[in-house]
Amino acid sequence: MSIKITTHYFEFGANKYFRGNAHLVEPGTFGEKKDPIGSKAYIEPAGTVKASHLEGRLKFNTRVKIDWDSVSSAELQTGAQLRYLSLGVDGALAFDYSKAKAAKLELVNLSIDELPLVRLLNDADVARSFLAKEGSDGRVVSEYWIVVDAKLGEHFATSGGGTIGVEAFGSNVKLTVSGGVHGSQTVTMSPGTTFAYKMHKVSDWSKGKESVEKVEADYKGFA
Repeated sequence: MSIKITTHYFEFGANKYFRGNAHLVEPGTFGEKKDPIGSKAYIEPAGTVKASHLEGRLKFNTRVKIDWDSVSSAELQTGAQLRYLSLGVDGALAFDYSKAKAAKLELVNLSIDELPLVRLLNDADVARSFLAKEGSDGRVVSEYWIVVDAKLGEHFATSGGGTIGVEAFGSNVKLTVSGGVHGSQTVTMSPGTTFAYKMHKVSDWSKGKESVEKVEADYKGFA
């Protein structure tokens, strides 16, 4: 898979993921898409669904090693503090270009599939109401790239995939990954830990917008 990191997007294969406001995004974030046809498109968060709505719906997909020598130091920066998660460390750690190279930091992909996302929105009254009122610019974040150290990346990769345990931890979300080489490990998605993201919009509502019937993916450069 081809990989490219710029200030405004992360490209993985044929898809580009948003980086604008990534430091404000966590699992379940919903809000308004700003500058929808511009190069700097991003989500303006309005809120986050309860952790209980994410349980059984968030899953691990893949681990990606980065050749940091091919990444521009200037393009890595977005104006916000970059953070990564480390095995056995409570909370997130700050990093810059030099740290990313020296520690050989990696990216891990987590997502909510479309059918579970529809069910999530139909359970999450506040998020669903917001999207119904917001209209065509309403979005919910459905896929996340987070930066991790090599040991945590290995743990995700050997966990066998599947769903991730989710629980509230103050205003943040704790993720528990079981079955990996290091047993059961828990990390906290604190502000700044999302590196890039994908969004979905509601494409079909029931009559009166009382429930969500279908959602549509929104990658960088798409609708």
